[in-house]
Amino acid sequence: MDENKYYHPLEMRRGSRSRDTRLVKIRTEHSNASLIKGGFMMLFVFLQLCIILALNFYFATALRWYLICCYALSVVTAVYVLSSNRSTQTKAIWVLFILLVFVAGYLVFWMSEDSVVYSRARKRHTKILERSNAFVEPHTSPELSGVVKADSEFLKNSGGFLPYTNTGVEYYPSGDILFDNVIENLKHAESFIFIEFFIISDGVLLDRVWNILEQKIKQGVEVRIIYDDMGTSKELSGKMRRKMINGGAQVKIFNRLISRFSFAMNYRDHRKFFIIDGKVAYTGGCNLSDEYINVKRMHGYWKDTGVKVTGEAIDALTLTFLRQWEYIVKQPVDFAKYLHLYEKVENDSVVIPYAGGPDYALPVCKSIYENIIAEAREFIYIYTPYFVPDDSVIESLKNKALSGVDVRLVLPDIPDKFYVYILTLHYAEKLIPYGVKIYKMTDSFVHGKGVLTENCAVIGSANFDMRSFYQQFENGIYTDDKTFRKQVADDFKDTFRECELVEKAQKRNLFYRIFRGILRIVAPLM
Repeated sequence: MDENKYYHPLEMRRGSRSRDTRLVKIRTEHSNASLIKGGFMMLFVFLQLCIILALNFYFATALRWYLICCYALSVVTAVYVLSSNRSTQTKAIWVLFILLVFVAGYLVFWMSEDSVVYSRARKRHTKILERSNAFVEPHTSPELSGVVKADSEFLKNSGGFLPYTNTGVEYYPSGDILFDNVIENLKHAESFIFIEFFIISDGVLLDRVWNILEQKIKQGVEVRIIYDDMGTSKELSGKMRRKMINGGAQVKIFNRLISRFSFAMNYRDHRKFFIIDGKVAYTGGCNLSDEYINVKRMHGYWKDTGVKVTGEAIDALTLTFLRQWEYIVKQPVDFAKYLHLYEKVENDSVVIPYAGGPDYALPVCKSIYENIIAEAREFIYIYTPYFVPDDSVIESLKNKALSGVDVRLVLPDIPDKFYVYILTLHYAEKLIPYGVKIYKMTDSFVHGKGVLTENCAVIGSANFDMRSFYQQFENGIYTDDKTFRKQVADDFKDTFRECELVEKAQKRNLFYRIFRGILRIVAPLM
């Protein structure tokens, strides 16, 4: 494949590429064993929760004073929620739940409260961040102005994410193109390869990647792999995992799913990384699985996005990976060994790799999206598979459209999670009367995550939903690079032609509206 040629994914939908794109179904041992294991685990968790609640109700009915205590604790908890920094929607749902189910509602809240279930983990993250910051190479910050300066200041002050120049960024409009380039660069690895994904799945793509990794390990290349247990547990077979470990790869699992009731299981690693020799890195929306290269069709054509990074900003991505690695293994990492290995790229454009998640005090991914939206004066184009934001994002998009800004939102035509899709359409259709254009990419599942304005572009792993904003570990690339922004703009324009414009909200039957209403109540907690 010609690496320098730009292929749009729509060309592949029409079969214009010579590559064999026959679709295959992958059957592995995880289809039975992993499902059974997961089923038993969920059953144990459910039984433990039932026992906790049953004991509470037993004491409540048997002891009058206990009932009075429960009510008092519920009121105190509700006041605590109202005074917290949560969104207005989340506060309302929690207070309603606590007061309606006052016998056990306060207990469920405190068992899920971030400051309780994740406090120790956050302290560990903070120590790792402080220790690793000493290895950040001092560099002259570029001269910035306007909205790019404001965004740069925000990212620096909210998480220590520095602006870089002398960095190259290249946009990929599909997973197929992205992984072709990844695999080609894996072949040239000489020192180390870092891999981090929410999903790593058995199949054609993993086989292609592992065949190269196996050879590289034999040549002395260090291979480290992180995957999230929730995203991967049903996708990666035990046989393949053992093969990677026995082959010499260091494989670590983030936040193992265990048969113990804990809301901490809700914090997931949704980041996506390939980092090769500290010289080239890839990120974006793609996971390491066959549907992302359209070898396996699950929900029509799979539309995704990705970024290749070279030059100075590589170190920021490497640090993000190593921080997560140190958190998992609970042992200090030799950061210096893997930094300052990049090859400089002559480029005056600003590139800022950033991350978000429970390891940072502020919701970085949500806030940078909001900043970009607020600063736009001409247009705002958005890719997202899930659109379940809070009120502040909704109001920002409404106001921009009413101000004459061309606001366009590209969503899937075929959902992967029907219940989230119901909410996605609901929140998206609410924007139509205000002038926001809603597009559904026909016969496709849009999994890419990105925002483009006349000022900048952001491509990364974060969706427009509450999980990405508050509960998951995410990452992204912010840049004002003109060539990159043109590539993203061309992709949007080509994609619009493959979409259906949703001109008005569809009429729904009574059962659908009731179910949607229930989903709306729990949406801030999803």
